Amino acid sequence: MLKNELSKSSSPYLLQHKNNPVHWLEWSDETLQLAKDQNKCLLISVGYSACHWCHVMAHECFEDDEVAALMNKHFINIKIDREERPDIDQIYMDAAQILTGRGGWPLNAFALPDGRPFYAGTYFPSYNWIKVLQNIAQAYKEQPETLINTASRLTDSIKSVEIFETEDTPKKLSEIELTNSYKSWYAHIDFEKGGVDKASKFPMPVVWESLLEYYAVYKDTQAIKAIDITLSEMLKGGIYDWVGGGFSRYSVDENWFAPHFEKMLYDNAQLVSLYADTFKITQNSNYKKCIKETINFLNSDLKHGNFGYYSALDADSEGEEGLFYTWTFQELKQILNAEEFELNSIFFGLKPHGNWENQRNILAQKVSLKTLADKFQVNVEQIQKDLKKIKAKLNAERNKREKPGLDNKLITAHNAMMVKGFVKAYQALSNETYKDWAVELMQNLIEHSINEDYSVNRLMDKPKPQGFLDDYAFLIEALIYSYEISFEVKYLELAENLTQYSLNNFYDEHQQLFYYTEKSTQLIARKIEFSDNVIPSSNAVMAENLWRLGHLVSNENYIEKAKKMLLKVKPLYKKFSLYFARWHKLNIAILKGQIEVAVTGPKSTQHSKKLQKYYWPYCNFCGGLNENLSQLQHKVNPNQDQIFICQNKTCSNPLTNIKEGIAMLKKQYQ
Repeated sequence: MLKNELSKSSSPYLLQHKNNPVHWLEWSDETLQLAKDQNKCLLISVGYSACHWCHVMAHECFEDDEVAALMNKHFINIKIDREERPDIDQIYMDAAQILTGRGGWPLNAFALPDGRPFYAGTYFPSYNWIKVLQNIAQAYKEQPETLINTASRLTDSIKSVEIFETEDTPKKLSEIELTNSYKSWYAHIDFEKGGVDKASKFPMPVVWESLLEYYAVYKDTQAIKAIDITLSEMLKGGIYDWVGGGFSRYSVDENWFAPHFEKMLYDNAQLVSLYADTFKITQNSNYKKCIKETINFLNSDLKHGNFGYYSALDADSEGEEGLFYTWTFQELKQILNAEEFELNSIFFGLKPHGNWENQRNILAQKVSLKTLADKFQVNVEQIQKDLKKIKAKLNAERNKREKPGLDNKLITAHNAMMVKGFVKAYQALSNETYKDWAVELMQNLIEHSINEDYSVNRLMDKPKPQGFLDDYAFLIEALIYSYEISFEVKYLELAENLTQYSLNNFYDEHQQLFYYTEKSTQLIARKIEFSDNVIPSSNAVMAENLWRLGHLVSNENYIEKAKKMLLKVKPLYKKFSLYFARWHKLNIAILKGQIEVAVTGPKSTQHSKKLQKYYWPYCNFCGGLNENLSQLQHKVNPNQDQIFICQNKTCSNPLTNIKEGIAMLKKQYQ
């Protein structure tokens, strides 16, 4: 007799469901064979541990004995952690989007015993869920051929979603087309509150990183305005944790006010990078503060000793969404003195009966520091000191509360993003500690995620599941950044080995793109991830890796592959331009020509550090005291510090002064 098997799982999300009366099983060949043997449809439920609506549906449906009895009688029930098995999630998410035009989590799909889906949706309240279960069970019993036909057509559609027609491939890239594509984004940007469209609002760091590069190259002031508004307004909103630092996943409104309170490693790692790059240009002190506070949050709440960073914090604690992060009027009156309470109430627009749900208040800035200073007849510096004291009191009190649940997966791709975040923070703020943390985390990834044959594991602490394209893409990117701040060539050598493994096992010569899964995959479809979402597309990251690594190690094959990949997806710009933001960055680099900065001599790393404080798009740094790259040949004098600026295989005369190097680099972007 079947029973719930999830207590044997290592996934925090699956373990949340180990006591459900549903006979949950994990995805495996044995589970699929069981469905075939019993001639039962698969019910595939996908989510993640920090997902609020996953918890709601679990409580309403999967913890209910009556609902569970229906599921157990008619289906083989499979639970999937989308972060552990994004390959499975992609297939059934495509099914939901094809059938309903929308996706999200929880994702619930019904499939034939061989895995081919015929129905999928997201959240279902219990009364709807029961109807769905009954109707599908009846249809499979009385009209199985109808479901089989639907599954065949839907599976064909899923397989064809990411197949490109080569005749549409352009022969060359146009600068006018590129700049017009960037300008088309403005119709989707909220220039009052920042962000893309109105609500719900996701940070989408990939969009702003790309737009920042566009601004730096083409000097379009609308671009920096959009970025600055977005980054500033997010810091004022409830999406940013004013007390403890770090960002929630998204806000449900257009003002960044009310978030879904889950905090993800991948969001915060990317946002550290984004705020650091933007700080290089704007020198906005609020961005500097945000970088420090977000890193402090990551180290205090998501760090696994000296090993890596956990995946996420839940939105809920004590069974209630946002309870850990919000406050009643009465709580604040007890914690703060009268003047602090008044200042806090005005600054955050707090209300006696709450500015949110259940008489609770979200801390989101409502007035400027100048307005607050005028109100209390003090200067802004004094207000900042007062707010710092209030923050310390609230943080001490909040730490006494029951903390939100922790998803303790150590995902390779997301930790690699954190390496980049540390590197960017180090570059922007010249904080050597951030460099040390980048090197330490990179070393842990090398030791724990990469195998002897250069295959990669999805999780840092477990051999299964095997890695997906995003794990390889972000690891290679992290290795390139690690080289640029250290000039240790071992990072580039490893990046080359991982790239070659990816080409051998993921790349498709006909499509000229990478599949998301290895060629050994047994799923009903191999997907090609080419468009950006809250995380940049793995193909776009791989294409940029090939471009940058190709220049660093002088591999023309890599460079040509990157160009072909961009040309392959470029026809999709017109319709989905915003969701190809990362590709736009590569487009700029190819049009302009990669800049190579070689910094050599006894003080090469110190001089490189000073140069990297500035924002240089499509620019690689290399150097050191050894001629261990072809482009360093004849550029190293062990007794002389030199800077060479190269583009299109032409280099400047050696410069010996940092100021001259900065001035010459600035000319490259005029």
